[in-house]
Amino acid sequence: MSENNIQVVKDGFDRFLAGDIAGFLDLLSDDIYWDHRGPDGAPFNRLYEGREDVAEFFKVFNDTQEAVLFEPREFFSAGDRVVSLGFCRFRVHATKKEWESDWAMAFTIQNNKVTHWRIMFDMGLEAAACQV
Repeated sequence: MSENNIQVVKDGFDRFLAGDIAGFLDLLSDDIYWDHRGPDGAPFNRLYEGREDVAEFFKVFNDTQEAVLFEPREFFSAGDRVVSLGFCRFRVHATKKEWESDWAMAFTIQNNKVTHWRIMFDMGLEAAACQV
């Protein structure tokens, strides 16, 4: 089961990197709990509940910035939990500023769907880069 859960996460990253947000959303449960809470400054830093709400996250996120580099590097699993460690660099459209950070993402997978997601990284850098 753990390897299958890791594959769900890897499939999600592949779809995200290919720009297939609709395909990415197909991997989420209808009642997904998507936690991207962080400091003021980034317009998408909040808690999202439900697949439609997460679709709104990606709309605002992609309207705000673009990935220059996004690298999932390691995957760990235990039961229904998967943690991925990686690195990213993004460019904010409005400011042309770039920011980068190592990151950790925690996923809960049930019935081949992501039910919970939480990211940890230097959200202050992202919020500062979004400031005009």
